[in-house]
Amino acid sequence: MRITFAALISLFLSFGGHCQDAKITFASDDQALVEGFAWAKKQAMAYVFRGNDPVGHWYEAALPGREAFCMRDVSHQLVGAQLLGLADINKNLLSKFAGAIARSRDWCGYWEIDKWNRPAPVDYESDADFWYNLPANFDIIDACYRAWLWTGDSAYLSDPVFVNFYEKSLNEYVRRWDPDGDGLMEGNTGSPTRRGLSSYNEEQFGRVGVDLLAGQYIGNLRFAGMLKLRGKPAEAREYLRRAERICRKINTEWWVPGEHLYHHYIEYDGNWLDDKQMMAFLLRWNVVPADRASSVVDQLISVLPQTGVEMTSYLPLETYRYGRAEDARNLLVKLVSSDLKRREYPEVSYAAIEALAMGLMGIQPEAASWTITSISRLTPRIHWAVLDHIPVWSNEVKIRHDGRRQSTLTNLSGRAITWEARFYAQKPNLRVNGVTRKGKKGKDEGGRLTVAAIVRVNAGEKCTVAIDD
Repeated sequence: MRITFAALISLFLSFGGHCQDAKITFASDDQALVEGFAWAKKQAMAYVFRGNDPVGHWYEAALPGREAFCMRDVSHQLVGAQLLGLADINKNLLSKFAGAIARSRDWCGYWEIDKWNRPAPVDYESDADFWYNLPANFDIIDACYRAWLWTGDSAYLSDPVFVNFYEKSLNEYVRRWDPDGDGLMEGNTGSPTRRGLSSYNEEQFGRVGVDLLAGQYIGNLRFAGMLKLRGKPAEAREYLRRAERICRKINTEWWVPGEHLYHHYIEYDGNWLDDKQMMAFLLRWNVVPADRASSVVDQLISVLPQTGVEMTSYLPLETYRYGRAEDARNLLVKLVSSDLKRREYPEVSYAAIEALAMGLMGIQPEAASWTITSISRLTPRIHWAVLDHIPVWSNEVKIRHDGRRQSTLTNLSGRAITWEARFYAQKPNLRVNGVTRKGKKGKDEGGRLTVAAIVRVNAGEKCTVAIDD
């Protein structure tokens, strides 16, 4: 008897999913997005397990039915989980990965951990025989930094378990997987092997994947930021130099100007291999210069029919961030559509919530300065959108965009915050609660001009900022 993927999900959830009502809500005149958010919230919360499992509180972040969570999926689901009020679970899962790093596994951890607090048997036989994608350590470093931005939890900066993971991943781990010392981490051998895959691409195998290099870049960059926050500027500069060196390498040696794409693999014989869908990681980890970003987005959209649901889940947010709001909105609607094959894969619902908050609403927190940045990426046919009960640090906030010309933030609870209300505009003046003031000029990830007002909003207060005609 054949069982469909959707039927398997329903069966799995009937035996264990504990759906809890997250407080965050979304409203808009775009009904497709409203319905999509409602589905994503319900689906994501169905994968949350708060009970007496040995691993502690956890959420599903792997192939459903394994009762497990893997490094790549948790890293991608993190912001969606934060928005659903699952910051404590994020910390639990990240700490499990950080604590698993070991010399006996060549400074790998456990790719996938199950609810019994063990490496998932489907991926792990022994320390000599286990599945591992090498970009994962750096993905976790990035995830920990982003968890800090949203929570302000100093454990991500200074807890010995996390710090040991960062330092070992950026030093011993890199040296172990760079046998010839050329600065390029490499897959385990000249033949495909599951212990030390040099990319997140699990369909093809090569010596070095560009997403592995990009992972090294973001890992070094994030740790440099952590060290700076910890008052260690000299150490921070060294990791920043490493990051800059890797970024230059990617943007010179791996870029193909005539084809407007980045190579994906150096194969074992020294030839190049391309896989356009994997460039999503280059956008996510901020490797792509602004003048190349639109071309990369075009390439990603061109291969969408051949892209699996896991990689598809990355596209709406990155397409929003790099200036293609109409395309991004359509990709987000497609991601939450009941017509999407394997829509129930956990990564999809969490990624959709992240894309709506950080993409459509343009929300980005910064814990060090207690600042929330927002920018409206509504398309002309969306007149308004509201995201309410957003959990950030010890606060809850509400953000409303009316087109791209007016935004309102309400600080529902917690301490006073700084709001950087950004707009796509050429003229410098903005109105803050009706009073005209000169805004701060800037640019977004795609190089487009912005103007921002920076205002303090106390608990219980509301502030409205608009473009001044």
